[in-house]
Amino acid sequence: MKTTLLIDGDVLAYQSAFIAQTNFQWAEELWSVQSDLTVAKQWIQERLDYFLSKTKADDFILAISDRNNFRRKLFPDYKANRISKFAPIGLVPIREWLGESYGIEMYPNLEADDVLAILATERPDINDERIIVSIDKDFKGVPCKFYDFNRDEMHDIGEADANAYHLMQAIAGDSVDGFKGVPGIGTVRAKRMLDTEGATWTTVMKAYEKAGLTEEDALTNAWMAYLIRKGQYNKKKKELTYLWMPDDFTPAQKRKYSHLIHQVTGNLDEDLSRPKPFEPINM
Repeated sequence: MKTTLLIDGDVLAYQSAFIAQTNFQWAEELWSVQSDLTVAKQWIQERLDYFLSKTKADDFILAISDRNNFRRKLFPDYKANRISKFAPIGLVPIREWLGESYGIEMYPNLEADDVLAILATERPDINDERIIVSIDKDFKGVPCKFYDFNRDEMHDIGEADANAYHLMQAIAGDSVDGFKGVPGIGTVRAKRMLDTEGATWTTVMKAYEKAGLTEEDALTNAWMAYLIRKGQYNKKKKELTYLWMPDDFTPAQKRKYSHLIHQVTGNLDEDLSRPKPFEPINM
C-alpha cells in the first residue's frame, strides 16, 4: 500500500514567510522589514521531511489556492476580513519556489482546501492511503484522514461525522472566514443541537428560522463552509460542476436556487481575486 500526503501549501508558505521575516529599527521612527528566503526554504524542507517521517508516507502532493475563489461570487464578503492583514513580504516568491521545486496542484476558482478535499476523496486506487496535512479545522468536514500538525493529532473522519461537522459550521458560521452563521450560536451549542435533534437540514433550518433568517441565508453559509469533494469539479474543463444541496431537497427546491448554482458552476471566467500583498487597494 502506498501512502501519499496531501499537504496544505498555503499554510507552509505563510508560516515559512513569517519565520523568514525580520524587522529592523534604524532610528526612533525608521523601521524596515527584510525576508531571508533561504530560511523559509530550509524550514519548509525540514517540515516536509518531518511529515514523511512522522506518517511513514511514500510521497506528497502540495496544493496552493488560486487567486480566484468561487465563494466570493455567492458571498462577496467571504474572507474579506483578511484584506487589511499584513502579509509577509516573502509570501509570493515562496509560493513560486514551491511550484518550481516540488510542483503544485492549483485548480482555477478553488482554494487549496478544496483541492486537498478532492484529492482525499477521489482515491484512484482504493488500496492507497491519502492523508491531508494541514492545521485547518475545516478538514473535519471531509471524510478523510487528516493530520493536524500544529496539534500533532491524526483524525480518521467518517462520512457521517464529516457531514455533521459541515452542518455545525453552517449553523455556527466561521468568523475566521468571514461568514457569521446564526447570531448567538457558537460551535458548542450548534453541535449540541445536532446531537440532540438530529444532524439534518431540518435542525439547521429550525435555528435559522428562530433567528428570523431565511433558507437562502442558511444555504449561503453552508456553501461557504463546504469543501468540494470527488466528482464535484471537472479537472479537464477546470469547472465546478456541483454546488452542495441538502440530501432531502426535492427537485423543486433545488430549482428554486438554480440561479445561484448557475453563477458558479460551469465556466466562471471572472476576476474574483483579492489584492496581492502590497498591491494597492481600490486603485
